[in-house]
Amino acid sequence: MRDGLSKGDAGRATDQVLFRSAAIARGVLGIAGAFAGVFDAGSSPWTGVALVAVAVNLIWSLFFVWRAVGRGLTPAVMAVDLAEVAALCLLQRWVVSPEGLPTGASWISALVGARVIYGHIGVRPAMGFVGGMVVVAAYVTGQVLASVPGSGIANAGVYLLQNLCGLVLLALLRKVGRAADAELDEFHRSRGRAHADRIRRAGEREADRRLHDTVLATLTMVGSGAITESTARLRFQARSDLRVVSDLRGDGAATGESVRLDKMLREVPGRVGWSSGVRLDVVCCVVPPDVAEAFVGAAHAALANAHRYAGIDHATLTLTQDVGGISVVVSDSGRGFDPAAVPAHKYGLREAVVGRLAAVGGHASVDSVPGQGTAVTLRWSGRD
Repeated sequence: MRDGLSKGDAGRATDQVLFRSAAIARGVLGIAGAFAGVFDAGSSPWTGVALVAVAVNLIWSLFFVWRAVGRGLTPAVMAVDLAEVAALCLLQRWVVSPEGLPTGASWISALVGARVIYGHIGVRPAMGFVGGMVVVAAYVTGQVLASVPGSGIANAGVYLLQNLCGLVLLALLRKVGRAADAELDEFHRSRGRAHADRIRRAGEREADRRLHDTVLATLTMVGSGAITESTARLRFQARSDLRVVSDLRGDGAATGESVRLDKMLREVPGRVGWSSGVRLDVVCCVVPPDVAEAFVGAAHAALANAHRYAGIDHATLTLTQDVGGISVVVSDSGRGFDPAAVPAHKYGLREAVVGRLAAVGGHASVDSVPGQGTAVTLRWSGRD
């Protein structure tokens, strides 16, 4: 539920590809720019300033690659990257040789051309487009400060077109990711409904078998005249049969309207691929099939995110029931994150967890602090 907390499986996969693409672009430009900047600095009257700028850009590029590949890109990281590129644009007079300024072929020009495209990754579309405009404006301003003929207007036009293309391309990729997530979500919902139906039918068959072997057998004996008067044995058998009926009502393996939530939750770690890493603490609990589906789907999403992003090899899934309702908690002691920093348009929290519970009249909350783990609480108080 980090950035990807944000999304379903397809959205997270799309983000990972985009993050790696941005990392490749920034890394290549950082290293190539370092070589080009060092050679170019020899022709600049401000050699010391140029070398410092090249070194800072290289260090930031390496950090950017590490962050993009390891933990993904966030709006904060992209904001720092925007500020760094804009600063380099404003310093063109001091970091680019006089011969390289008018040609538009300097290492800073190459960085600007890439930045207006990968700058749309990890941020909202509007912010990405505005960031591209800021970079172009800084580039033109730097050309003006360097007294370059034409002030780089022709190059700026190309960068503006690239910025627009980046906006459209990222919008299409995000749309495809959302569509794929919707299809996957519907698939998981259908599978959850089918699973609930199988459990309900199995429970009904087991209930029929137990009733046949106990209550119906006793009633048949009485009805056939095999037992004509009250005896100690009949009273004992009646008490035993009553316990069976009471157990069936409390067990809730399945009635026509309910399923065992605890049984369904026990299968979630295996579906996530983390059977050995999840400690289960669940009580017997009966809920309507659609509520069970919502709990199972949300717990699956929370565990999947913990498995992917928490950075630890264990988590806990608990199910409790009291007079106030039913609670399921998925917790881990891993990396944690800042829920307030998650954009509102991200899918994972909004739909995969919160939306599922809200659809059945429940409530979901996420408590997390960077470095202190995460707890996802799912609560349902019943229906009137």
